[in-house]
Amino acid sequence: MNGEAASDGDLRRILIRALGDDAPEALFGTARPVRFARGATIFSIGDPGTGVILIESGRVEVSTMSVAGRKSVLAHMGPGALLGDIAALDGGGRSADAVAATDVTGRFLPRETLLKFIGAHPALARAIIVELCRKARNASDMFVTQTLPEAEARLARALLCLFDGWGTADSYGAITLTERFSQQDLGAFCSLARENVSRQITAWTAQGILANRDRRLVLLDRARLQALAEGWTSQT
Repeated sequence: MNGEAASDGDLRRILIRALGDDAPEALFGTARPVRFARGATIFSIGDPGTGVILIESGRVEVSTMSVAGRKSVLAHMGPGALLGDIAALDGGGRSADAVAATDVTGRFLPRETLLKFIGAHPALARAIIVELCRKARNASDMFVTQTLPEAEARLARALLCLFDGWGTADSYGAITLTERFSQQDLGAFCSLARENVSRQITAWTAQGILANRDRRLVLLDRARLQALAEGWTSQT
């Protein structure tokens, strides 16, 4: 837990593990800097996969929209994460919408440059396959979370995911989210209405599971939240 996107998905770490310390600069040294203001659409589902973006700062929300018009958030991506790799690798359209949840900076690398570099470095190809498998597992986990019948379990699982990816622990073991996630954000992440999220967080705060400091959620009792995520009731 380091306040960024989950460390397993940090492209800089993946490149260094696969090819050595000079690999990030070798791949992205000539990439074009890009900036997106908060709320800006980075790309939409179906857009051509012309390249990838290495996120350097900020947070990107990745989501899809159901035929009924309901948004489902698949992931929140932060510094070090590679955005748009699936479409860039297979040449198809974007598989989700990507919106800047905060001001975002990054570096855009054209698809042709990425493919040429991967072709010249088989070790990186293997590392990217592992990363794509990780993303597929995460997407599967989010699907399971959003289809759980118990609202408590859905919200608890979503919160654990966010604390694992965006949390920093203090010396007492409390974990604070380094990003401010609104109750609407949390609801979209686990398919709950904002009112239900608000009610449940208020209850868990009263029970000492969570706290709210400077508009950021703090996890005080991971074991109890984990139990809720696994289907135990708050009275257990």
